[in-house]
Amino acid sequence: MTNPKSKSAAKSKAAGAACLPELEPQMIPLNKLVISPKNVRKTPVNDDQDAELYASIKETGLKQNLLVHKVGTKFHVHAGGRRLAALNKLAKDKIIKPDHPISCSIEDPDQAEDTSAAENMIRAAMHAADQFEAFAALRKKGRSEDEIAKRFGITNDLVRRRLKLASVSPDLMQVFRDGEMSLDCVMAFTLTDDHARQNEAWEVVKQHYNPSPHSIRNHLTQKSYSGCSKLALFVGIDAYKQAGGSVIEDLFAERDAMHLEDPDLLEKLAMDKLQGLAKDATKTWKWAEACLDVDYDSFRPYGRIYPQPLDPDPKLAAEKTKLENRHAVLEANYDEQTWTEELQEEEDQIWKRIREIEAIQEANVAYTDEDHKVAGCIVSISHNGEPRLETGLVRPEDLPEPEATPSDQLGEESASNNEDAVSTGPNIELPQAMQRSELPINATETARKEQGIPRSLADDLRATRHQIIRAHLAADYGTAYDAMLYAMVISVLGNHRSQSPLDLSLRPATTTASRETLKDTVAERMLEALNDGLNIAWLEAKAPGDFAQMSALPEPDKQALFAWCAAYALNQQLSNDTGASAVIEAIGSRLNVDVAACWRPTADAYWGRVKKDHALDMAKALIDDRWADDKSGLRKAEIAKSMEQAFCDTPQEAAGLTAQAAAKTSRWLPDGMAVGDEKADQAKPNSVEVDSVSPADDADILPAFMSDAA
Repeated sequence: MTNPKSKSAAKSKAAGAACLPELEPQMIPLNKLVISPKNVRKTPVNDDQDAELYASIKETGLKQNLLVHKVGTKFHVHAGGRRLAALNKLAKDKIIKPDHPISCSIEDPDQAEDTSAAENMIRAAMHAADQFEAFAALRKKGRSEDEIAKRFGITNDLVRRRLKLASVSPDLMQVFRDGEMSLDCVMAFTLTDDHARQNEAWEVVKQHYNPSPHSIRNHLTQKSYSGCSKLALFVGIDAYKQAGGSVIEDLFAERDAMHLEDPDLLEKLAMDKLQGLAKDATKTWKWAEACLDVDYDSFRPYGRIYPQPLDPDPKLAAEKTKLENRHAVLEANYDEQTWTEELQEEEDQIWKRIREIEAIQEANVAYTDEDHKVAGCIVSISHNGEPRLETGLVRPEDLPEPEATPSDQLGEESASNNEDAVSTGPNIELPQAMQRSELPINATETARKEQGIPRSLADDLRATRHQIIRAHLAADYGTAYDAMLYAMVISVLGNHRSQSPLDLSLRPATTTASRETLKDTVAERMLEALNDGLNIAWLEAKAPGDFAQMSALPEPDKQALFAWCAAYALNQQLSNDTGASAVIEAIGSRLNVDVAACWRPTADAYWGRVKKDHALDMAKALIDDRWADDKSGLRKAEIAKSMEQAFCDTPQEAAGLTAQAAAKTSRWLPDGMAVGDEKADQAKPNSVEVDSVSPADDADILPAFMSDAA
C-alpha cells in the first residue's frame, strides 16, 4: 500500500517545483546577443565598477547565466547587460572570439521585464565587512595583492586598504555590522593592528554623543607624533626608522597619514641633533643651549643685544639716490594729459628697485666681537622643522655692572634717557623682569597667569559661580528683598557712591562663557525647579487685570516671583576679580552658597585648560608628593583625567585616596570660586527674620527643594 503521507509530500514537492521553474542553460554565440530594450537598468554604473566586473570575468570566467529572450535571429539580453558589455569588451580586446559560446537561460518575452526588474531591485549588496574578510581569506590562500587586484579589476592600493580594514578587531567589526559604527570610524581603527588598543579606544570614544573618526585617531595617536610634526620633519623619518623607531601609516587619511609611535626616541634624536648644533654655535657665541620647544616667555629672563647696521654699500646708496632724483623729476612733471604707459611702467620699476635696496640695507647688520663675548643663543626647532637660532641673548649673570656716574654719586637721577640699558660695553636691553613698569601689578592676573588660567577659563568659572549664587538667591526671598532694596536705595539716595550688586534694569548678566559650560549643571536644575514653581498664570490677563490678579496672589507666591527677578539681575564675578563687589560676596555668604557641592573641576572644565605644573602643585599640596610624582611623567590629557578623579565628589572610590586627602580634594575650588570669605562673613547680618526658604545649616547640603535633583 502507498503511504498517504508520501503521496501528500510528493504533491507538495511537485507544487513547489511548478512555482520555481528550472531553465536549462543553452550556449549561444556572443555575436548573437544584444541588449534588450526591456532591460530596466537604463542608468550606467561608474567606470570603476565596470572595470571590476571586466577583470573578474577575465580572470575567473562568467559565473552567472545571462537571461535572454529570442527576437528573430538574435537573442535579447534582459538580465545581465553589464556582463554582456564586459564580454563584448573581452572580444574587442581579442581575449575571446566574437562567437564565443555564452551560457544563457531563455525565457518567454512576456517575462523579460519582470525578471529584469527583479534581478536589479530585489537584491542586497554584500556588507562592507564581508568584503574585507573575503579579501583577507584570499590573502591567506596565498594570493598576492597584485593577483587580487587583477582578479577584481581594482588598484593594488585599494587591495591594501581593504586588507588593512580586515585587520580591525572582530568585536569592532561586529559593531560595524550592527550599524552602530560608521565605515569612517572603522578606517580610523586601522592606525594600529593591536586589537586590545582598538577595543580600549572604542570604549572611551563611544561615551561621546557622536563618536567620530577624529576622536578615534586622536586617542590612538595621543602617545605618538605625526609625521608632519616639527620634530618628525627635523629628525627625518628615515633617521627615526634607522634608530629603531616604529611607524604606523593611516591609509585612509588625507593629511598626517604617518605617525611615529616612539615619542621618547624621537625627542631624544631631536635633542641630540640640537645639542650638536648648539655645540657648533659655541664656537661663535659665549654660550648656546638646546631646547625642544620654546615660546615667547622662554626669552623673558634674558637681556637682549641686537645686531648693528654695517657701513652701507656706496654703490647701492648712489643707485638709490639716482632713482629718488629721477622719481622726483617724474612727479614734478606729471601731467595727466601727457602721462604715458611707458612713464607709468618706469615709475613702478623705480619704486620696486628702491624697496629692494632698502631691504638689502636693512639686512646689512651684524653682531660685533664684543657682542659674541657677552651673549649667547638658544637653538630650537621652527614650526616647519628647520633649526631656529635665537641669538643675542644675555643671561642675568652675564650683565655687566654699570659704571658710577657723577650724578649717581650725588644721588641724582641719571642723565641717560634710556633707564633700561646698561651703560658700559654693548648696548643691552635688560630682561623684562628688570625693566621698570609704570603699570600697577595686578596680583589676581599674575596668579592666574602662573596657574595657566586663560581668559576663556576665567570667564567660564565666573559664569558657573554666578549661576550657582543666582540659583540660591532665587530661592531666598529675604536675602533677595534686602539685596534689591539695597540696590534701589544706593541708586536713588546714595548718589552712586557704591557699586550696585544688582542691575536695576533687570537684564541678565552678560557672560562670555561657553553655553555648554552652564548646561546640565546642579545650578541649572535648581533654577529649572524654581522656575517651574512660579505662579505666572496672571500674566495671561490683559492690563490692568493682570496687576489686580498679581496683587491678589498669596504672599509666598509674590515672594517667589520677587526673589526670581532679583536673582535674574544678579551681577557676576569671581571673588578675586579686580574691583569685585564685596556686597555680592556678602549676599553669597548669607545664602550659605556651597559652590563645591554644585561644581567640581573636571578635565574638560578645568584641569585640561590649565598648566600641567599647576595641577601637580595642587596634587602635592592636597594629596602627597608621591601621588603627584607618579603622574608627572604622564601627558597633560592623562594628568587632567587623573586630577578629575582625585577632585570629584568621591575621590576615595574614584582615585583611591585616603580619607584625609579626599576630604581636601572633594572640597577644593580654584581661586575666586568659593563663597563666604572673611569679608563676606563680617558683612553678614547678625539676626535676620525672613519668611522664606531657610539656608541649610550644613554648608555641604544643597537647598531642600533640590535634595533629590542633586
